[in-house]
Amino acid sequence: MIAEIGQATIWLALFSCLWTIIAIAMGMRHRHLGAIQSGRNATTATFGLISTATLALVYSFITDDFTLLYVYEGSSLKQPLLYKVTALWGKMSGSLLFWLWLLTFFSAIVVWQNQKPLVSTDNTSLADSALITLAFVSFFFILLVTGLIEGVRNPLARFPWGIVKVDGLGMNPLLQTPSMAFHPPLLYVGFVSLTVPFAFAMGALISGNLSNLWLHLSRRWAMFSWIALTVGVTLGGNWAYHELGWGGYWAWDPVENASLMPWLLCSAYLHSAMIQEKRNMLKTWNMVLVSLAFGFTILGTFITRSGVISSVHAFAQSQVGGFFVIFLLALLTGTAILILLRWHQLRSPNRLESLLSRESAFVLNNWILVALTAMILFGTLWPIISEAVTQQKMAVPEAYFNQIVIIPGLILLLLTGIGPLISWKTLTLSNFNRVFAKPTAMSVIAALISLVIFYLYREPETSVSTIILSAICVLGAVFVLTAILEEFYRGGKLRAKRNQIGLFLGIIHLLRHNKRRYGGYLVHIGIVILYIGIMGSKGYDRLTTESLTPGQAIKIRGYELIAGEGFQQKHANFDLSGVNFTVKKNGKVFDTMKPARAFYFTAGQGDQDTIESAIRHVGHIGLNNLYIALGPLPSKFPNYTQEPITVEVYHNPLINLVWIGVAVMLIGGVIAILENTIPATNLTPQGLSSV
Repeated sequence: MIAEIGQATIWLALFSCLWTIIAIAMGMRHRHLGAIQSGRNATTATFGLISTATLALVYSFITDDFTLLYVYEGSSLKQPLLYKVTALWGKMSGSLLFWLWLLTFFSAIVVWQNQKPLVSTDNTSLADSALITLAFVSFFFILLVTGLIEGVRNPLARFPWGIVKVDGLGMNPLLQTPSMAFHPPLLYVGFVSLTVPFAFAMGALISGNLSNLWLHLSRRWAMFSWIALTVGVTLGGNWAYHELGWGGYWAWDPVENASLMPWLLCSAYLHSAMIQEKRNMLKTWNMVLVSLAFGFTILGTFITRSGVISSVHAFAQSQVGGFFVIFLLALLTGTAILILLRWHQLRSPNRLESLLSRESAFVLNNWILVALTAMILFGTLWPIISEAVTQQKMAVPEAYFNQIVIIPGLILLLLTGIGPLISWKTLTLSNFNRVFAKPTAMSVIAALISLVIFYLYREPETSVSTIILSAICVLGAVFVLTAILEEFYRGGKLRAKRNQIGLFLGIIHLLRHNKRRYGGYLVHIGIVILYIGIMGSKGYDRLTTESLTPGQAIKIRGYELIAGEGFQQKHANFDLSGVNFTVKKNGKVFDTMKPARAFYFTAGQGDQDTIESAIRHVGHIGLNNLYIALGPLPSKFPNYTQEPITVEVYHNPLINLVWIGVAVMLIGGVIAILENTIPATNLTPQGLSSV
């Protein structure tokens, strides 16, 4: 009965969503207040209906209702409760329902944030126009989860002819990890919330209200999306590092790229929006950027769910990909038409006055981010392109992506220090001396010192190009850190003097009173830390592989790892088998590591046998990692005296700076989003719009 109620609410949501579009559009056209309010109410009702369907599916998982095909395919009796809940988004249909729930939730928030009594049609808010776009996107996803479209089943559909299964197939074991309980939903949150800035942009184009109001209303949403994507992408990398047994966290997998590209475009939009706010420039460009950022979330969904590109992260092959392509083309075509219709209103009277200005730095930053996105997109879609042209699917190697991002990435690193600190309109000599003289001198000195150190202590495997690129990375990092920390020091000292307090409290005052600016500085500091982590872990990582029996050792960079006895452990839904390794440094024992393999009783569409790597923080302050992964275990395990086990040991320098850098970026992003940039009163061509 619960499943039938959920199915009914999905169908009702189809009509309530359609009513939102009709009621608001007709109400604004015919100046009918009741119709507009009815459309707002229908948006909230759609959220309630989809929430009911989502809760019905979660309840079915928790109660092991294997009469539902989706529950049977994604869960089992012995599956832990946490993973029964997260199975909601573990496969195609449920993930689309979860996406839809988030979209209707965010739509309802837009209604609640912008709700005001309608006393005349002159005070309809920009948000009402945005609701039309939100409802249109929601309508497409509701159509998918109804099961009407071939290739996607209704997640609440039961087995035909009353079939009841005793147990389910179980979730893919790779998804049964804590990080995968949070990684997909955070990515969904980031993807789906990008619909809101896009909707406000479309609302501005539809209504003709092309002031900066849509920019102010969407800034926090875009920042929220950026934060969610930052954390979501990082958790995905962390999951790959711990669960896939290859010692890395980023391999330019198509689905990884699908999550990175909207992040790059969202980053470009957040910077570009500041130029429109300060200089009333780049209005058309911002419309294009926010539309592309949203469009790439739909493109990413196509890549993940169509099955046309192979990926460890992708869902099974499905016919739904074509519908996403049609939907994306319809959205982009509609957006292009609206921009062309409003072209003259979007033109800005202001122009770039100097190449040495903050505007120019931000524009260069934007073009690099967009160019990177285009190059990554080309490499990601190359298997589809090559198959269409040559009838043979060819994948782009990881080396292609690594090569194309290095130089643009280093330029972006320098711009994280230059962009926020250079003056608007034009750079003056006094501005250069005050802001850039010391960072420039210190960064050049640091780069020369690091170049000498990297060369003198190089290993035979380290190339000269790696040393040079590392020195350039150090140059950029020191430049950015010095410039930004000086800004904190100057501003904190001024606040401290003004309020008769210490320097530390002065910096706190600085953060409290200018959250957006100094939160952004913290984000840039986090990016610098991230860059250093990538430099160390990608440029200087080492791998040693050996086949070992008990008592034999494997060595890497002064560490000796001695294979000991095998062990086996029983768990609720899997067996764990591994080897105890004694770790020595300079002949002294300092730890024991226990890499293993897990064998799951039920595995859905995944492999029953998974790698459970052992990771140990090493180095003077624990920034490096020792990483051990086991190959397939012999048939007589835990006895492996006659059949050696293949062991891979990685040494990853500075890899923990990757996670620390993202944490600092997150803190900065949260501080920046707290500042409200929406004016208390907004007089627009349509009247007063409140938030």
